[in-house]
Amino acid sequence: MDSPYMGKFRVTQEFKGRSHDGLDLVGIDSKEIHSTVNGIVHYAGWENPANHFQGFGLYVCIRSNNGNFYYFGHLSEIRVKSGDTVRITDVIGVEGSTGSSTGSHCHYCARPEFSYGNAYNISVLSGIPNALGVYDDGYRM
Repeated sequence: MDSPYMGKFRVTQEFKGRSHDGLDLVGIDSKEIHSTVNGIVHYAGWENPANHFQGFGLYVCIRSNNGNFYYFGHLSEIRVKSGDTVRITDVIGVEGSTGSSTGSHCHYCARPEFSYGNAYNISVLSGIPNALGVYDDGYRM
């Protein structure tokens, strides 16, 4: 299982295709967000710098070595910058509630390109069950 957390986390909203293109996850053991792929940080910042309450808010997008774009949204803090090389387990940010969010979590999704739409089923890519509940990815620092 490849989650952006190390240890226990909760799935609070499932992948539902276009209506919800990722999984909403809440860290239990830690709020640090880790890269789930090897790649290059494509973007790190506000989805809309003029309106911090829109969309993903503060987010990181990583272009993986296989070309897919992985998004980590609603962060309270970013610890990487565009152009950085990241490896699996590198800390890229901290869970938060920025953008269009009703509480602290990480919106985790993947797309074939750097644009909205055509999201992959992140549950299939990551191995995280597409079901509400508490899970443990097994990683420890």
